[in-house]
Amino acid sequence: MTVTAKPRLRYRGQQLVQVRASAYEGASTKRRMAGKGTVASGPNGPIERSLPMLVSRSHNAIRNNPYAASAKEKYVSNLVGTGIKPQWGDPIIQALWDRWVEECDADGVDNFYGLQTLAAGSQFEAGEALGRIRYRRRSDGLSVPMQLQVIEAEHLDPTFSQAFGGRLIKMGIEFSPLGQRTAYHLWRFHPHEQLTAQINERVPVPADNVIHMYRRQRPGQLRGVPELTSVIIRLYEIDEMQDATLARQKLAQLFGTFVKRKTAHDPEDDGPNFGELVSMPGDREQIDEFVPGGIHYLEDDEEVTFSNPPDIQGQYTEWLRSELLAVAAGAGITYEQLTGDLKGVNYSSIRAGLLEFRRRVEALQAQLMVHQWCRRIAAKWLDVAVTSGALSIANYWQGARELALAIDWIAPKWAWVDPLKEVTADLLEVRAGFKPRSEAAGERGWSLEQLDAEIQKGNQSADGHGLVLDSDPRITAKNGALQKALEALAADTDEED
Repeated sequence: MTVTAKPRLRYRGQQLVQVRASAYEGASTKRRMAGKGTVASGPNGPIERSLPMLVSRSHNAIRNNPYAASAKEKYVSNLVGTGIKPQWGDPIIQALWDRWVEECDADGVDNFYGLQTLAAGSQFEAGEALGRIRYRRRSDGLSVPMQLQVIEAEHLDPTFSQAFGGRLIKMGIEFSPLGQRTAYHLWRFHPHEQLTAQINERVPVPADNVIHMYRRQRPGQLRGVPELTSVIIRLYEIDEMQDATLARQKLAQLFGTFVKRKTAHDPEDDGPNFGELVSMPGDREQIDEFVPGGIHYLEDDEEVTFSNPPDIQGQYTEWLRSELLAVAAGAGITYEQLTGDLKGVNYSSIRAGLLEFRRRVEALQAQLMVHQWCRRIAAKWLDVAVTSGALSIANYWQGARELALAIDWIAPKWAWVDPLKEVTADLLEVRAGFKPRSEAAGERGWSLEQLDAEIQKGNQSADGHGLVLDSDPRITAKNGALQKALEALAADTDEED
């Protein structure tokens, strides 16, 4: 006996109507959605299985695909530019930091802002960047005995997971029973370098000495994925399509002349010039390649047939544009930045696109570069500077240690097409109190102390008259007139009245 659930009924006026169960069409398992996204997974399972191949293909695409290389360059140049620089607010600390910036690279190649660029490029290409704090001896002659080594994400093996003695190692990261990161198990040498692969070993490095920067897209996600992950297939298909189109065009240039002639019926005939006019079967090589403008001879039982694939030449440009739009969206940049194609772009449209892009970059600057990278390095640098005696800060370990978290990190200023409007906007913001002068100076690569020192130096070398800054409303009025002179004139007028 089969029991069938009775349909639910609802009154509509005086009539009963059947109520169907509500459902989301996106959760349907019928033909339209069958087999699409039906495998549930956590935030780390797919990464653990796929990360090595994703990173390898991302490296290869950026090496060989000009669009992928352009996406990385635009991402890094906008995210870091000339460097995200700190304003310490203390001239002594600032001077020591500026000196250490030039000697911080453990490899002896870049300065601190060059390492920012290197880390941002690694995060784009491999999904994450790793920095290792290297402590040095005081006798090494560094202003602060600490350096930073940027290493590739492949040093952290995503397939290395263990559980032993109450400890858990997941994707190369070791956790305490409370779930806190305690160590990173890093390959001593790059695992894909031929000279070191045979003598390689994993080394547990305390988590306090490792800077791990990645974009977390799901709660609980332990590792990052390349920024090109969602468009990696499109990049390779674009390459294949362009290669196929180029091959088709090359083949079109190879067509020459085909001569079809009859073979001789009587090889004993010694007629005049027979051997010069006709080649006997077996005396000729088969046609296995074409030469542009060549003349190819065929026997009476031979013919040449060419395939006739669908021709999309008329739609190729539009197809390529639509694919590149998807690549730009997946890489997080604009189509114009990816391709350099400014056809049909006007000031308003490109400005609207750049505003949206820059809003995303500002979020990444704050959440990735500043919070995960710069602040952790600055806090560690300040600890080492105080411990080594390079700095003397009263009551540092009782609360002043938070100084590193309170500093301002200033990213390079965005440049617009009209510099007059840009400077005018900055002036109005400073005068209205919406932006401090230190931020305006930092956006242009100056610390406020350096800028004021240069202005003071210029005033001393002039004829003794100081430079009056229009940004200070206490000195100059909105129209540029001297505020004190106006006040004195107003006071004299009141006294006369």
